[in-house]
Amino acid sequence: MQVDEWSVGQRLAAHRARRGLTQEELAGLVGISLSLMKKIESGDRPVTKFSTLVLFAQVLRVKDMRELTGVPLSLVPDGVRGHPAADAARAAMTDHARPDGEAPNLEQLASRIEQTWEIWQAPSPWRYAQVGQNLPDLIRGVQHAMRLHRDDARRRALRQASKLYQLARTWTKRVGEHELSWLAADRAVSAALEADDPDLAGAAAWNLAMIVSAKGHTEHARAIVYQAINELTPLMTDAGPPRLAVWGGLHLMGATEAARDDKAAEAQRLLAEAAPVATRVGETNHFRMVFGPTNLAVHRVSTYVELGRTRDALDLAERVSVGQVPAVERRLTYHLEAARCYARKKNDVGAVHMIQHIHRESPEELRYNVLVRETLRELIRRAKPAVQADLQPLLAAAGLPD
Repeated sequence: MQVDEWSVGQRLAAHRARRGLTQEELAGLVGISLSLMKKIESGDRPVTKFSTLVLFAQVLRVKDMRELTGVPLSLVPDGVRGHPAADAARAAMTDHARPDGEAPNLEQLASRIEQTWEIWQAPSPWRYAQVGQNLPDLIRGVQHAMRLHRDDARRRALRQASKLYQLARTWTKRVGEHELSWLAADRAVSAALEADDPDLAGAAAWNLAMIVSAKGHTEHARAIVYQAINELTPLMTDAGPPRLAVWGGLHLMGATEAARDDKAAEAQRLLAEAAPVATRVGETNHFRMVFGPTNLAVHRVSTYVELGRTRDALDLAERVSVGQVPAVERRLTYHLEAARCYARKKNDVGAVHMIQHIHRESPEELRYNVLVRETLRELIRRAKPAVQADLQPLLAAAGLPD
């Protein structure tokens, strides 16, 4: 088996051995039983809480969480790790050459950015590839627009730059380019603040918290979310739907991060504060954040998963209908959380069924999403005959050995 396809348990065992720790010593440092430590390393039990994974990383002195979770990418034909379009996106992000010619047409640029967002949020077998193909030219376009336009036109260019950098943040994070994702997220916040657009700045802060969390810095992510909430709170009198949706979305993000730090009461408080706002605005997709009653329910499921409340997560997940959610990513999140819960309960039929939903809407997810891949590895290890026929095409799509 290649190192790229090692399970979390195998990676923990390798890093533990490198640090010269016994299973009993590592279990004591993390605060779990020796029995559970053995089961995690053998693959009999998954790490069910993000906060526990962070503790493992801290104790083992692992700075990049991908070393424990595994890189959610296959090797491209030349053996270089990463998405084929990542290098072009990186080159565009770091291109500071003085632009030539006229300033880009902002209406055309805005239209192309919206079209690319539509591609990303719609089900497709090629959404990763299509967005990756579009990003480099769009990044150079907004960077040229910010340098060449003046006054109000420049503020409009800054708004488009923030929207595009937020898209670049989510795409680069999904393909494993976390440092580039962090850079894009930070630029999104800076552009929104310079444009003096508080709603867009709140959405950009939500994006920044996403990648900070993915790097394992949950406390920092929560601080970003709370600062953004505090910035918006004085502006909430007579707030319109876009601002309400951003405010509510920040609360949902905060709830997930609180759950990852095992702060159940704080997570429930944030969900409770978001609930009436979700009812008031309905299903929305302002700033491509997706907020409303259904997304609130999806976040409740995610919160239960992070808190280790698998039964509660499943009970709720089985009552949620995500068919009308306007972004495929939210539907994928729901199906993934349900798959993880079913796998923990050793209901492999249910887990495979949920991953089949993911495969139908976005087959590339099986190659790029580390949690999908870890769930598939867990199913491989059990390899129950009842699911083997349905599991095989999923493993083939993920590039995993059967």
